[in-house]
Amino acid sequence: MTKNFFVRTATAGIAALVLCGSAVADTWRVATEGTFPPFEFYNSTTGEIQGFEVDLVREMAKVMKKDLKLETMGFDAIIPAILSGTIDTGAAGFSITPERAKRVLFTIPFYKSGLTIVVPKGNPKNIQSFDDLKGKKISVQLGTTSMSFAKKIKDAQVTTFNGAGDALLNMIAGNADAVINDKPVTDYIMTQNKQIAESCLHLKPIATADLFAMVTSKQNTKLKAEMDKALKQLKADGTFNKLHEKWFGVPADPELP
Repeated sequence: MTKNFFVRTATAGIAALVLCGSAVADTWRVATEGTFPPFEFYNSTTGEIQGFEVDLVREMAKVMKKDLKLETMGFDAIIPAILSGTIDTGAAGFSITPERAKRVLFTIPFYKSGLTIVVPKGNPKNIQSFDDLKGKKISVQLGTTSMSFAKKIKDAQVTTFNGAGDALLNMIAGNADAVINDKPVTDYIMTQNKQIAESCLHLKPIATADLFAMVTSKQNTKLKAEMDKALKQLKADGTFNKLHEKWFGVPADPELP
């Protein structure tokens, strides 16, 4: 009887350990940050984290059948947290770069970012590319890559503003021929501001193109494969495109993810 008791106890203990290990394995610890709209940012009313990439990881968790544990931290803290094993995945608008690739694994890319041109509706100056901006009046946001890029354009007259929306409104008022801005930010502004959306034309050419992906540990090849599979499934079933249209107001790039 004593022997059977210990056998039963040992068996129960092993089962509990297995269940505990399974629970840990089924938890997906994802870190994001809250200052990069429309990818991830805090709702000004509720204080909750929201955005395109936030919605995306929630849908991925459903496909992967994992319990999502989403937390926020500073952008610079995310990769160190992955390397220390504190979190499993970083989802915070990570550009794919050779430097980061030395430290972490990237998922397949899901967004193509970069600088794009916005012109007044009707495109009165017939601007089709960045070359056409030579000698033109350009509005940009102060301190951005857009400003740095614009100032390198030959004979361009560059005016800076504290916000991208202000730069667009300045152009709508007839004070500029074009605006250079980050593609996702412009897309989002157009979904939020009807006046800007109806008065502007967002051109397709992109400069300094960046591909966005999520990141995980180099040792976690299984999780990377699961994330890639989930992204592809969400693309195939239309969920990815619905999220893209929700946050950017336009269909997703057919080549991504």
